[in-house]
Amino acid sequence: LHKNGANSHYIGLNHLLNNNQGKLIFREFSVFGTLVKSIKQTDFSLFVKQWINMFFLLNLIFSKNKKVVLGIAPFDYKISFILWVLKGHKIYYHTSWTSWDKTFFPKKKKLSNSVFNIWADFLENKTSGIFTVSLTAKEELLRNYTIHPSKIHVVYHALHPSFQEYMPRERSGLSFIYYGRLVPQKGVAEMVHFFSAHPEASLCIIGDGPERKTILAYTEKHNHIKLYKHIEDVNVLREKLRTHQYLVLNSKKNKKWEELFGLVIIEGMSQGVIPVASDHSGPKEIINDNLGYIFTEGQMQQKLLDIIKNKPSNQSKSENAVKTSKKYFPENIAELWKPILD
Repeated sequence: LHKNGANSHYIGLNHLLNNNQGKLIFREFSVFGTLVKSIKQTDFSLFVKQWINMFFLLNLIFSKNKKVVLGIAPFDYKISFILWVLKGHKIYYHTSWTSWDKTFFPKKKKLSNSVFNIWADFLENKTSGIFTVSLTAKEELLRNYTIHPSKIHVVYHALHPSFQEYMPRERSGLSFIYYGRLVPQKGVAEMVHFFSAHPEASLCIIGDGPERKTILAYTEKHNHIKLYKHIEDVNVLREKLRTHQYLVLNSKKNKKWEELFGLVIIEGMSQGVIPVASDHSGPKEIINDNLGYIFTEGQMQQKLLDIIKNKPSNQSKSENAVKTSKKYFPENIAELWKPILD
């Protein structure tokens, strides 16, 4: 049960249940706003989906003993309604958030001390278990709440099964790739500006978003910068990754967001692509000196310039990236979800 759905975050759990006569059903609780949106956009499939979600929530009210994995942003005031709906069920909270001292969080609407208190009671008493995407998230929850460590399980994210296939291929010299949302917090505009001044290296960008026009203007002037629309086919994306040396993730923290994991990092690693990422909580936990590069946010240019000038021999980093990515294979992540079967 998630606000707007995040199916790719539950590949490991799905793998576990498929092997244990279980079934994973995805539903969303942000129904009414999305229902209005579907009417305004005359999106029939979205409209139908919200009715399915609505009937599911009603079913939860009048049933008992389902195991519900809840994904909801920290300190969201809607937790009161959700807990009322789930009062007869076993709740497992799933979160990637790494700051729990009330200084940095995305949902500030209708915030009050009573909301903080409800959240404390939820985390400490109402959950049957908590699954975090990182060790940092677990440590922060333990630091700020009275929760027994055995109740919190670090499950990371799992790779799509297609990324388990690895075939070494010749890579273009000094080739960099970014794929994901084209939004300010991903620092893509800064990336294309840097590469426009360094034609000795190439940059491939895959994705869509509000900054697409800005990036397109650079591609029209610089042949070594390429822009492709979002690639749905995982196999096509995998092949594109295999031809590049480095993956760049220039994440920039804002008032509501930071890079809490970085699924693209482990996807790139699985194909021998060396990650170069800013020092947000997610990338720092995945990347070490043996397989990639971490730079202080705001210092991307210095790190890329160092790589371009020195052309380091990175064969061992690439091999280590592939080896480390196996940690995130679905069957391995499924093992971490096992406490939900108890």
